[in-house]
Amino acid sequence: MKKNFLKNWSLIFSSVVTLTAGVYAYGCADGWWGYDYSSSFAPEYFVDNSYKPLFYSPYERFYNNDYLSNYTSKHNEDIVQDWKNYLGNTVPSATLKAYLITDSLNMDIQRFHENSKNKLSSSLNTSDKKVKKFLDFLYYAKMIEDYSTQTYDYWNYENRVIENASQSIVDEVEKFYKKADKGDEFFANRMWFQVLKAKFYSDNRASVISFFEETKAKQPQNLLYSRALSYVAGAYHAQKDFIKANLYYAEIFNREPKLRHETLYNFRPMDKKELNTALASTKDKDIQAAIWAMSGYYQDEAACMKEIYALNPKSPHIDYLLTRWVNIQESAINVFMDKSLKSTAEYQKEIKGKIDQKTLTWINDVASKPEKLNNPALWNMAAGYLNIFQGEHQKAKSLFDKALKTAGNDKNIKNEARLFNLINEVSQIKTIDDKAQSTLITDLNWLFYEVPQQHTYDSPFRYNYASSWIKQYISAVYRGNKNPLMAELVNSDRSYYLVKDNVAAMEQFFLRKNKTAWEEMFVGLYDYNLSDINESNAIYLFYQDKVDAAIAEMEKTTTAKGTYYDNTEYTILYKDLILPGNPFNGKIKDCNDCDHMAKQTVTYTKISFLKKVKEMQDKIKAGDDVYNNALLVGNAFYNASYFGNARTYYYNKIIGEYGNGISAYNQPYLMSMKQVRKYYEMALKAAQTNEQKAKMSYLLAKVERNEFYNKEYFSRDYYYGYGEIMIKKWQGFKDLQTKYADTKYYQDVINECGYFRKYLGI
Repeated sequence: MKKNFLKNWSLIFSSVVTLTAGVYAYGCADGWWGYDYSSSFAPEYFVDNSYKPLFYSPYERFYNNDYLSNYTSKHNEDIVQDWKNYLGNTVPSATLKAYLITDSLNMDIQRFHENSKNKLSSSLNTSDKKVKKFLDFLYYAKMIEDYSTQTYDYWNYENRVIENASQSIVDEVEKFYKKADKGDEFFANRMWFQVLKAKFYSDNRASVISFFEETKAKQPQNLLYSRALSYVAGAYHAQKDFIKANLYYAEIFNREPKLRHETLYNFRPMDKKELNTALASTKDKDIQAAIWAMSGYYQDEAACMKEIYALNPKSPHIDYLLTRWVNIQESAINVFMDKSLKSTAEYQKEIKGKIDQKTLTWINDVASKPEKLNNPALWNMAAGYLNIFQGEHQKAKSLFDKALKTAGNDKNIKNEARLFNLINEVSQIKTIDDKAQSTLITDLNWLFYEVPQQHTYDSPFRYNYASSWIKQYISAVYRGNKNPLMAELVNSDRSYYLVKDNVAAMEQFFLRKNKTAWEEMFVGLYDYNLSDINESNAIYLFYQDKVDAAIAEMEKTTTAKGTYYDNTEYTILYKDLILPGNPFNGKIKDCNDCDHMAKQTVTYTKISFLKKVKEMQDKIKAGDDVYNNALLVGNAFYNASYFGNARTYYYNKIIGEYGNGISAYNQPYLMSMKQVRKYYEMALKAAQTNEQKAKMSYLLAKVERNEFYNKEYFSRDYYYGYGEIMIKKWQGFKDLQTKYADTKYYQDVINECGYFRKYLGI
């Protein structure tokens, strides 16, 4: 053993609940997206399914949220099949399941025990010796089951009393076992297990150990024997003899794949001294390897792999640890989606050093000696995959070729190799020329179009992260090649459309007829269509008070149909989308829901709204009723902003603002009060009565308030609510108080606006 192994090993848990001692519960995390959103290496393709719960899972205790919730029923199928083999056709399958798995025929069992001549509700032939034994077995098994399947409410801290089987029950079961026909090995083995189970769920749990040692030699080495070992381990665990308990758990882990999950759950992580003692307590290299395999689940997979390799390179335990190690390395290097790096070269430099170099060198060496390994395809794939991110592209390709030769016709590994080879090819690209396109296009079409159709969301094949990463990588190459249009098409950054020339370029591109196959591939993947682009441009132009241009862009949009994830169709209305409230209202109190619920005598769509604004602007230019028209245009800009009743106006896939927050790059448009202030001040200047002036003073106070909120609160990176300052002495409030206190509007504001009353101190 390496002297520095687990130098800082600490016990992971202060206590471990013994699985066989009762039923337990787990909490689970929300927001789980699946493993292929941050990983491309699928352990399911390389390792026996018995290890699956132990695969690397960054957010849960066990892989796929497998918390052993079915522990008390997981062996039901084995139990039914064993008894079916024993009883043959004397008991129908449905009846057999009813007796063994449910409580529906428990009264039959009780009546037979009281008097074997009692008539049963089922049609069992109780004169058959095996049927009699079956019913006798059920009597004792159901009795013990009352104690072995007790549950409690995990959150009920006041009532967690677990009742143990009395000694009289244990004695009764053991007495029956001793009298049982030992010539009937199957029946005797079943009753032997029930004795162990009864002892374990009694007050004298330690008696399991002596009974097992006295009787184990005559028992068949079957699943029941391994389950019996878990009771022995649990008894040692209850005595706090964790080293002996762990030795038994390691033996079970090694010999019985069906029990690996719960066995590792009960295994208690050991410090260096305990680990040395446990290893020295057995000369069985397979059990030693199992100890390392279980220890590696909790910490330092690499060190544990090396120890297993020294014991037995062909041990399957080392393979599952390798998958954990690879997935953990991925968690460090799969960062491109969350980074805003200047170039692909910068990205490659950043991730190269994040991989455990020493262990990767060792894995490369192990993979070069496939004859020593249980699964050489796994080692070659793992080594090749991580060598991609070291810039060792030729070595990676060679390793994938070797993996395919040893994997035979395994379709899953072929897909995995194809994906990794694609990642490898993309990683080498410095410019997207004809050669690069020719090299990549077939496999990219496979990944982007074919794979999603062939694999469901719960498929082991992890392609989502790779798909996103490849798009981002190619997009970064295009940025480096000074081709912003293709960079956007491959991997969209919505802020691209804030630049006028970009909008025109993308529109021309979409209208172009002679697109290449490479371009068409990414057009098919692009999230937006031409109408999305035109509509977003119209929206941005409106907030710049370029209403003529906004109308022209909005008119270009067409009604389109789409399909939701559940295949139901929907229609995108674009310019004909109806705004839910009257966007020209300007009220004292902002109540968007009230405006939406109010009866609309006139309804406005996006396009009719723009045209109405244009109509009023033309009247302002002509000097026609400037006050009212400027007021209404100001209201239009207010209501079409984040603060108003017509937020629907800026709903667009590219703009992407549907919630309560606004992205920083969209705030200067959707939260701006610039145009609102412009037209309200124009209306104030044109006002002829004090009532009109009072109204404009108050509306300008609302503008001041929103500008303050934008600067002090909404522009922050993290905003959790308003600060202490909710109201200031807005100039509009001052003017309303000092100049227009004699107006009716002044009284209306007092009645409706609590902020103004607070300002006045009333």
